[in-house]
Formats: sequence, structure tokens, C-alpha cells
Amino acid sequence: MAEGSSRVPGWVWVTTPAIAAAFVGFIVFLSTVPAGNELDAVKGDARKALEQGVEKARSDAANAAAVKPSYDFYKLLEKQTVDVPEVEAYRSTPKDNVNYEYRLQAGSFRSANDAERLRAQLLLEGLTAYQEGSTVNGSTWYRVFVGPFKNRSKLNKAQDTLVNMNISPLVLKQKSDG
Repeated sequence: MAEGSSRVPGWVWVTTPAIAAAFVGFIVFLSTVPAGNELDAVKGDARKALEQGVEKARSDAANAAAVKPSYDFYKLLEKQTVDVPEVEAYRSTPKDNVNYEYRLQAGSFRSANDAERLRAQLLLEGLTAYQEGSTVNGSTWYRVFVGPFKNRSKLNKAQDTLVNMNISPLVLKQKSDG
């Protein structure tokens, strides 16, 4: 093809068949629409069908109102009896008279000085702290305890204080003597 010749743009090749297909579709649509007198007949038939449907709904509603459903379950229940067995009165089981005592282990150290340092910090925070030494696998460990507590609310308050000091305490529960 020569450089000077004109070419048909690509959009013309796309839009021309689309317009032609739309025109053919419109012609087919017009052929399905009934003529003027046929249109009136179709509208009249639709109106008659609607009126018949309304009449049928009204008659069905009247029939439903005239025929009330029969419920007789309440009559059946009146005639029935239920036997209830005799049951002994509930008696509470007494709790054991065992009191518990709680302690919090705040830390465990190999050095007595480290344990004493933590005990002093806890005493400055207003907690009752003490230190115990124990031998584990041949070496001595120094554990720092807070407590003892007989009251759970005081135990929880001490736990909160330790957590605020970034110490995760271990709760120990043991039976109290009295």
C-alpha cells in the first residue's frame, strides 16, 4: 500500500457492525409488539385476569374466616395428670474446717546478698517479706517470700504490687494450723 493512500480507521470497523446489529434487533422487537387493536385486547385480558384474582382472594378470605380451626390440645391437657415423686429436702454438705494460708514466692537466688536486696525492696514497698534458704541438688538457693496471707484480697493486692515491680510471683497454698 502506498504511503499517501487513506486507510479506514479501526473504530469504524467496530462501530459499523454494532450499529447494524442494533438496527436489526430493533426491527425484530417491533415485529413482536401487537398492533393497536391487538394491544387493547391484551390489556383487556390482563384487566379481567386481575379482577378474577381479586375476587378469588376475597372469597378465599371469607371462607377462611367462616371456617375456624379447631384446637383441642388445651382440653387434652385438662384431663391429664402428672405424678411428681416425693424428694427429700436438700441439705447442704458441710465444708471441711480446713483453712489455707497463702505465700508468694517473689524470687529465688544462689546468692544470699541478691535475696536480701530483693527482700529490702519489698519491705520498702510495704510488703511483709522474708528469706529462706534451701538445699537443692547439693547447692543452696535463697528464696524470697511475701506473706503469709489468710485473706485472698490481701494476697491479690500483694500480687498486684509485685507485678507492678515487674516480678512474677508464684502462689503457694498450704493448710493452716488454726
